[in-house]
Amino acid sequence: MKENSSKNFSYIAGGRIIAAVILAIFYLIFAALLEPTDYGEMSYLIALAGTFSVVSRFGIPQTVVVYRAKENIQLTNQINLLGLLTTSAASIMLVFINEFSAILCLGISLFFLYKHNLLVEKRYRDFMKNSILRSLLAFAIPFPLYFVLGVPGVILGMAIGAIISGLWLVNSISFKKVSFGLIKEKYKVLLSNFGVDASSNLVRWVDRLLVGAAFGFFSLGFYHFNMQILFALEILPRALYQFLLSEESSGKSHKKINYLVVLAAGLIIVSVIFLAPTVIEQFFSKYTDGIFSLQIIVISLLPISISSIITAKMQAAESKSVGYSAIIRIGSLLILLSLLGNVYGLTGFSLAVLVSTILNTIFLYFLYRRSKKNNT
Repeated sequence: MKENSSKNFSYIAGGRIIAAVILAIFYLIFAALLEPTDYGEMSYLIALAGTFSVVSRFGIPQTVVVYRAKENIQLTNQINLLGLLTTSAASIMLVFINEFSAILCLGISLFFLYKHNLLVEKRYRDFMKNSILRSLLAFAIPFPLYFVLGVPGVILGMAIGAIISGLWLVNSISFKKVSFGLIKEKYKVLLSNFGVDASSNLVRWVDRLLVGAAFGFFSLGFYHFNMQILFALEILPRALYQFLLSEESSGKSHKKINYLVVLAAGLIIVSVIFLAPTVIEQFFSKYTDGIFSLQIIVISLLPISISSIITAKMQAAESKSVGYSAIIRIGSLLILLSLLGNVYGLTGFSLAVLVSTILNTIFLYFLYRRSKKNNT
C-alpha cells in the first residue's frame, strides 16, 4: 500500500514538476524578451482571466474530488455540469473587458475542472500526462502568435493550449439528465471550498490586478517575475495538496510524505537565497533591482507547504470553516501590498506576500486544532 501511495504521489509530483519547469522556462524567456512594462501588461491580462476563472468555478473542482472519492456519482455529475455553466458565463462576461483574457479564462477553467476529475478517479498517470501536455502547448503556441499579435498573442496561445488540454472534461460528465437538486444541500461545502480555492489561486491573480492598477505595469513586471519564481517553487506543496485531498477523502493518511515535503521546502528556500543574485545578474539583468525582494518572497514557501497539508485534511473532512482562510490570505495581502508597497516598493510587495502566508497558516492551524477538539 505504501509503495502504491509513493508511486501515485510521484505521478502527481512528477507531472507538476515537469509542467512547472516548462512553464517557468516559458515565463523566463518572455521576461528576457520583454521590457518590465510589457511583462507587466502580460501579467495583468493573465490575472484578469485567472480572477474570473477562480470566482466562476466557485470551489467546484475541490468539491468534485471530495464527493467522488465518497462515491457520490450523481452529485459529482451535477457539480461538474454547474462548473461548465458558471465558467462559460464568466468567459462571456469577460469578453466585454478583454476578449483574449476571456478565451484564456475558459481554457483555465476547463483544464482545472478536468485535472481534478482525473485526481478523484485515481488516474494519476493520466493526470501527469495531461499536466505536461498543457504546459507543452502553452509553451509552443504563444511564441508564433506573439510575433503576429504582440502580448495579446501570448494570451491567445496560452488559451488554446489550456482549452485543448481541458476539453476531455466532457468525457467525465453525463448529459442525459440535467439536474442540480442535490447541490442545494451542499452549498455550504461549495462555499467553503471556494474559500480554499480563492486563498490558494485567487490570491495569485487579484494581487497583480491591484499592483498593476495602483503602481503601474513597470512595478507589476518586477512583482510578476518574483511571483512566478515562487509559484514554480510551489510545485511540491501543490502536488502534495492535490494528492492528500484525494487520499484523505478516502480515509488514508501520509505523515512521512508530509514531513519530506516540508523539509524539501526548507532546502529550496536556502538554495534560492544563495543562488538568486548570481543567476539573475547573469541571465536577467533587467530585474537585478528585484533580487533582495525575491530572497524575501521565497521564504513564503515554508508556510505555504504547511498550510497545504492542513487545508487538504480539513477539506477531506468536509470542513465548513476552512474556506474562511481566503479572507485572511487575500484580505491581508491586498492591505499589506497597498501599505508596504507605498513605503518600501518591491521589498514591501515581498514582505506583504510573506506576512500574508504566515497569517494564513496560523489561522488554519487554529481552525484545525479547534475542529479536532470538537470531534473528540
